[in-house]
Amino acid sequence: MIRQGILRICSLHPETRVLLFNRCTSASAVQHDLKDARPFEEIPGPKPSENDPTFLPGIGNLSSLDFNTLSEALYKKYGKIARLSGVRSDKQTVYLYDPQYIETIFRNEGQWPVRPVFDSILKYRREMRSDFFKGIEGVKSTQGKQWHDFRSSVNPAMMQPRNTKLYVGPIDSVAKEFIQRMKDLRDQNGQLPDDFMEYFFRWAFESISLVALDTRLGSLQLNNKPDSETEKLIKAAQLVFRAMFTLDLPPYLSPSEREKLWNEMVECMDYFNEVVSKYIKESQDRIMQRSPDSQKDMSVLETLLVRNENPMYAFVMALDMMLAGVDTTANLTAKAAHFLSRNQDKQEILHEELKRILPRKDQEITANDLENMKYLKACLKETARIAPISAANFRKAPADMVIGGYLVPKGTEIIMDQKILCNLEENYPEPQKFIPERWLKDGDKLQKAHPFVYLPFGFGPRMCLGRRFAELESGVLTANIFRNFRLEHDEDLKEIVHGLSAVGNKLNFRVEDRS
Repeated sequence: MIRQGILRICSLHPETRVLLFNRCTSASAVQHDLKDARPFEEIPGPKPSENDPTFLPGIGNLSSLDFNTLSEALYKKYGKIARLSGVRSDKQTVYLYDPQYIETIFRNEGQWPVRPVFDSILKYRREMRSDFFKGIEGVKSTQGKQWHDFRSSVNPAMMQPRNTKLYVGPIDSVAKEFIQRMKDLRDQNGQLPDDFMEYFFRWAFESISLVALDTRLGSLQLNNKPDSETEKLIKAAQLVFRAMFTLDLPPYLSPSEREKLWNEMVECMDYFNEVVSKYIKESQDRIMQRSPDSQKDMSVLETLLVRNENPMYAFVMALDMMLAGVDTTANLTAKAAHFLSRNQDKQEILHEELKRILPRKDQEITANDLENMKYLKACLKETARIAPISAANFRKAPADMVIGGYLVPKGTEIIMDQKILCNLEENYPEPQKFIPERWLKDGDKLQKAHPFVYLPFGFGPRMCLGRRFAELESGVLTANIFRNFRLEHDEDLKEIVHGLSAVGNKLNFRVEDRS
């Protein structure tokens, strides 16, 4: 028996043998001997023949469900691991709802983790405009060494805390313009318009453009002409972001609808290329005029240009920031404002902290101020726990693995649902309640879940590249809002899913000035 086991192990793919003998103690508790694993086909889940209303009575066809509804249904029916095969596509997909299983995936993903990419963006950069991009395609569209080389080239500019701190003041100035728009747009009863969510998008676009392009575009101004560069860029960004998810994720469009949306996306991306190229050139000209002594406080864009001989690295990073850093940051910050508007006691605690650190409402926020805003950080963490912008993390199995006692073949798509885990009583007591105190290390309500339950920015080498800037932008705007105003809202949070989980409410807050 032992000899047969050894022979079987030796016959495995080298990557599989590495995983089998992995000595990481946290992962080895789940990584059983492959020879004892149950077959992949035995992982519980609906069969293709069950793609009808009988699987989910009252809900309907599996292929028509949004991600959150489908994933929740799988968890409730099948438990901590479920397989979806030949239902929404021809791919084999495994859903995980156990932090130990998730840890196994992340601990063994290797130097070059593989995750699904946006095929539409890749097609545009690799096929439609290959003569322009010349193989520099960014982190959202590539795998393996190509991904690693790009990520390594931009990490120093994007991930170092000192680079982020340079933007506290400029980001604060954008937030203060947002505060002025709140004052301008509220009616005589202090109520904001139904479409106020649009201004969260505009704020996020202005903030990330400041980082990506070294310029203020004027996204929050009230008198922009429809054909202005800024308005055309905003509309292009919104269309491209929607198109990425609509083209690449189920339910899929008809061929005619797909062709129409694809052509619109290409037109918008071409316009992005034109505008971003202009600002890259302006930044290059500024670098040429600077003395060597002034390079210690270079902007992110300047750092990317100086560190890489090929300016396409800076160009593609700027594009990716503007496409990935708008809807995500806007929705997280809007959700935080909404939760605080519905929990007045928590809002008062936050206001007292802000008033202590910022005695004047118009006071400029510093990096040190942000560091001391513990309750603010807790509010944002609690928002990301209850209503994460991305409900799950995605990977492909790096080798044959054993998850939950089942053999999962190399290349299988893995979906790790953090929204469900973060809203389970076993991980966070009273999970539906907004309790920022559960994140305060010096409080008596600190709650510690398994470290792989809460991963809003992912984990490992493919952790979100824009994390530090997203946290900076959300923190600064939230601080400005609740230092200046008391917010109220009549509805609980509603979410809509279009790839990401977005705010589905009309954010017509009632706004009252603070002293």
